Amino acid sequence: MEEKITAKVIGITTTDEEVIKNTNVKDLEINGGHAANICYTQKSYEEILKEPIEKTVARAEGNKKNRHHSVFGHDTIQIYFEGIPKIIAMMINNEKEYNTSEKSGRFTTMFGTEEENELYNKWKAIFVQEIKKAYPNENYLSDTMIEKKAKENARYLLSIFMRTKMKYTTSFRQWNYLYDFTEKMIQEETDNPLKIALKPYLEEFRDALEKTGFITNDIKDYRNRSFSLIQEDNTFDTHFSRSYSINYDATIPALADLQRHRSLDYSFSLKEKKEFYVPQIIRPRKDLTEEWLDDISSISEFPQGMLVNVNETGKYEDFILKLYERICTAPQLEVMQITKQVLNQYVSTLEQSKSENDKKILKELLLYIKAARCSFPNFTCTDPCRFKEGIELTRKI
Repeated sequence: MEEKITAKVIGITTTDEEVIKNTNVKDLEINGGHAANICYTQKSYEEILKEPIEKTVARAEGNKKNRHHSVFGHDTIQIYFEGIPKIIAMMINNEKEYNTSEKSGRFTTMFGTEEENELYNKWKAIFVQEIKKAYPNENYLSDTMIEKKAKENARYLLSIFMRTKMKYTTSFRQWNYLYDFTEKMIQEETDNPLKIALKPYLEEFRDALEKTGFITNDIKDYRNRSFSLIQEDNTFDTHFSRSYSINYDATIPALADLQRHRSLDYSFSLKEKKEFYVPQIIRPRKDLTEEWLDDISSISEFPQGMLVNVNETGKYEDFILKLYERICTAPQLEVMQITKQVLNQYVSTLEQSKSENDKKILKELLLYIKAARCSFPNFTCTDPCRFKEGIELTRKI
C-alpha cells in the first residue's frame, strides 16, 4: 500500500500563565534533544519521547556544543516589552525571524520627554490645520484620518530612543542569539555617536532578557554575526537586474515601515552632516519650514525625523510584492514616495540595458508604473479611497 502524508500536531504555543510559570530552559533544551533525535534514529516520534531523559539531555548538551542549534528553534517564546526604545525595536525587527505587534505612531499618541511632548502636540495641531486648509472638501480625509496623518508627521519630533511597547515572538534559539548580539554591541569599541548613545539602553535590554529565565550561555551565534541594522558606512554601488541594491535618504519611521517587508534587506548609517525631513504638507510655507527645522534640531541629538543613509537590497520579485503594499494612499507618504522613487530608477536603468533577461523584468515592472496599487494587475481594493491625488501618487499628506 502506497504511503500517505500524515500530520500530527506535537506542540503548540500557549499563553496559559500556569504553563509559562512551569516551563524553564531545561524543558526547551529537552524538546531540542527530542528534535535532534529525529535526525539520528529510525524510531517513531512516540518512541523518541519514551527514551530515558538522561539520553535526551546528553544529546541536547551535545547539540549545544557542536553548534547544531536549529533543533532549539522549534519552541517559540512570546515576550511583551514595555519601555523598549524605538531604535531597539527596529534592531530586533531587522533580524527577520520574528512576529511583532508594536504600538503604532500613526494610530496612537506617542510620548517622549516633556519637551518632545510639547512640540509633538504643537505640531500635531499645526498639521491638522494645514491638512484641512490643503484639502477642505476631500471626503477621504475625515477628521479621524486627518488626526492620524497629523500624528504620523508629529512623531518625527520624538527621539529614536522614545519608549514604546511591543509583543515580539521568536524561537528559543533566536532569543539567545539576540541576547548574544546585544552583548557584542555593548562590548564593541566604537566612536560612532549613535552606538555610544545606545549602550545604556542595550544594557537595559540585556538585563530584561536575562530576567525572562530563557537565556542560556550555551546557545550563542558562532558565525560572527551581530545586529544588522546600524552600519558604519552603508554606501554601496547601485545596481538593478534580477537582484538590486540602492541607497537613499530616509527617516527612522519610514525605515521602520520599510523593514517590515522581511523579504528585503535594510540597513542604515549616519550621514556626515545632520539633515532633517520636512513634511510635505508644510513645505510651501517658508515660515513653517524654518520653524520646523528649528524645533526638530533643538530637542534631541537623534530625532526620528533625521535623515539617514539607507541601503535596500533584494530581488525584483520581492520588490514587486512591496509595491502591492506601499504604492497606495494608506501608507505614510514618505514610504510611498521612496518606493515609487526606487521603482522609477529600476525602470529607467533597465530601459538602458541590452540584456534579454533585464528586458523581461522591465516588461513586468512597467505594469506598476502608472498609479497606485488599485491600478495594478490582479488587485482589487476592498476599501477604495477615491482620493484622486492618492491614486495619482501626488498627495501631500
